[in-house]
Amino acid sequence: MSVTELLRSAARLDPAAIAIEGDGRRATFAELSAASDRVANALIAAGVERGDRVGFVDRNSTEYWELYLGALKAGAVLVPLNFRLGADELEWSLADAGAKLVVAGAPFAAALSGERRRVVVIADGPGGYDEWLAGAADGDPGRDAEGDELVQLIYSSGTTGRPKGVRVSARQQEWSVAAFGACFDVDSNSRSLVPVPYYHVAGGGWALITLSRGGRIIQSREPDARSMLDQLVRYRATHTAMVPAVMQILTTSPEARSADFSALRQLVYGGSPISEPLLRASVKTFGSQLFQSYGLSETMGVTTLLGPDQHDVASDLSRLRSAGRAVPGVEVEVRDPATGRRVDVDEVGEVVVRGGSVTSGYWQREQATAEAFTDDGFFRTGDMGSLDEAGYLFIRDRIKDMIVTGGENVYPAEVESVLAGHSAVLESAVVGVPSDAWGERPLAFVVPSGAQPDPAELLSWCRERLAHFKCPTEIRFVDALPRNPSGKVLKRELRAPFWAGRDRHVG
Repeated sequence: MSVTELLRSAARLDPAAIAIEGDGRRATFAELSAASDRVANALIAAGVERGDRVGFVDRNSTEYWELYLGALKAGAVLVPLNFRLGADELEWSLADAGAKLVVAGAPFAAALSGERRRVVVIADGPGGYDEWLAGAADGDPGRDAEGDELVQLIYSSGTTGRPKGVRVSARQQEWSVAAFGACFDVDSNSRSLVPVPYYHVAGGGWALITLSRGGRIIQSREPDARSMLDQLVRYRATHTAMVPAVMQILTTSPEARSADFSALRQLVYGGSPISEPLLRASVKTFGSQLFQSYGLSETMGVTTLLGPDQHDVASDLSRLRSAGRAVPGVEVEVRDPATGRRVDVDEVGEVVVRGGSVTSGYWQREQATAEAFTDDGFFRTGDMGSLDEAGYLFIRDRIKDMIVTGGENVYPAEVESVLAGHSAVLESAVVGVPSDAWGERPLAFVVPSGAQPDPAELLSWCRERLAHFKCPTEIRFVDALPRNPSGKVLKRELRAPFWAGRDRHVG
């Protein structure tokens, strides 16, 4: 059954059931269904045809799901964008997608150009979102995308400094919701706290799994450890997703140690592995089943899972540093990146993935798509890893220079391009170094063009031009960058001292 049909069914079976509560507007399944019907008809009235792209820029809000479902019903392709991006970054992605219309929160709408497309602002008053919907017809137009038709473009940072749109088809979305949902005990009685942004495949995917089963999502617009603790307890959440950094904060909080988490059944974390002390503290604090997930935007967020058995503090924890095993229906192999040969057990190579959740490629990027796949259809993740004899995946390093900080992807080329625009910078190299809070953090090695500039000036330069999570947390000045005989910068040499003594060289 398609995702749209699953949500239609939930509205028919229990229309008064709460679909969304927490920060932002509360909505029942009947209200969500009716609002999404009006969104679909408003899109069609605005000239949006099947396959046209529609953007969304805002923090987590009920309007996101009204537009998500409305776009599905109108046969449109949703383009959810990272609200942390700068105006130029947002505009570039919307232009690349060819978005005909964008719905944006008021704080972000001013940064978007209305010349190329219509901008609907989530606000009261003339021209706002509510007025836009008030003038729309009721009734489900039923123009759902099918099969290989696209339903989403998920923009992720690009190796050349520009993001790429990851194609998500109707079939891929349907398969992922069914397959990944089967890994968890989410049902119509579930209450899932979703602190991860909806534009992120992990946040949007986790919420969609819950909604498609008639469950309730607890919405969080500006999550931090304190608000998450409050919502977990107040709404008696049964499921949630976190990064280990937040788990660390909560398990050391006196309020969390005395809080009632008896309703919490499952907690999913990702972005980095968990330490044994944090595992023991988390089990003691939350008393729930723990899952670690590994995945990418190109694989709809989940490729492998490390289940509760490997998080049992009374059992052998030797596999705790792994990313788990492939979920049913997904194939994971490790191959020699140069020859494509499948490597032996415990031998390190590139992690490749094939299955129903894997994208067909990148929007209008034929060469990048071709380079991303092997001849037999496996997606090349760019991560280096190994598989043990039982099929557990251990991530070791990256082929690409990508940095993952707090679950967000940062490509050094983009940061280096911004640094190159400063007159005091001759050249730079940005690498990921360990961070207890975020897994990795970007650090910039800079060769000055003359007198050494103030590091604070360079950091400010970056923050004016990039989303803050992409900016270096530190500037280190060097006389020259290490290079191989062909002149390529040896970033591994720059990174190595920071990761010494660790069995995993990525966050």
